[in-house]
Amino acid sequence: MCEIFVTIGIPMYNAEKFIRQSIISVLRQTHTDFELIITDDGSSDKSLEIVNSFNDPRIVLLNDSENKGISYRLNQQIELARGKYFFRMDADDLMFPERIKTQLEFLEKNQDVDVIGSSCVIIGDQNEIIGYRDAETLKSIDETLCKITMNHPTVAGKTSWFKENRYKNDMSGVEDFELWHRTFLDSKFLNLKEPLLFYRDPLYFKIKTYLFRQKQIRKVYNESKYLQDKSKLKKKLIYKSKLKDIAVRIFSTLKIDKFLIKNRNQSADQFIDIKAMNEILKSFN
Repeated sequence: MCEIFVTIGIPMYNAEKFIRQSIISVLRQTHTDFELIITDDGSSDKSLEIVNSFNDPRIVLLNDSENKGISYRLNQQIELARGKYFFRMDADDLMFPERIKTQLEFLEKNQDVDVIGSSCVIIGDQNEIIGYRDAETLKSIDETLCKITMNHPTVAGKTSWFKENRYKNDMSGVEDFELWHRTFLDSKFLNLKEPLLFYRDPLYFKIKTYLFRQKQIRKVYNESKYLQDKSKLKKKLIYKSKLKDIAVRIFSTLKIDKFLIKNRNQSADQFIDIKAMNEILKSFN
């Protein structure tokens, strides 16, 4: 397959601990014809200094010293993207060396697909493997209301699709959840079962973040056009979300919130060769 120019987008905020390794994982991709757009969201640490230490013309750093949120930064990248396809990742995640090649080849062979995701290996702050997140392709819009449509940092798709379907700035925390639900009926989404990303998700629970996201999810339910004439389903979903709030507060008070985190991922050794994965992780140091 001929080289195809693609855009990779990384939104960044105070990522000095991980951004160097994330960039290295991008620069070591087997597919080399890309631009890497990094949009800083008002970092106050050494993130900008680290990015500027790379001498590679494919890296484009945008910095306006303001904090506007991830949706704004993602839309900024999409607006500027020159590639045929847009690949997403976060500033603390790591790409498998053949991630771009694998997803690109799939998209080229399946032109009816708008956006794809993949499974991912979950790692902690020290690059230790702590779990696995399997990706399944959802079959109905109802599933998008209660399941993960795609692991967000693993997403790749047609740049033209992203330009037509922007993230909503007021949906911070659930920007991807809202986007997939809003566009599901008019788009084709698929997930590759193959893991292509190390997703950093340390085993500690942030109750304020969780409660904020549940509040945002209820906002999605209330604004969903699909749910406008489905009042019973909407009430049921909102009720379940509020019950989760109560359960989380109780678990946190009893200091058993680690139970919630443990059930978020699957056991990695069921899906991957741990030794081989650790060898890849070592290469980013």
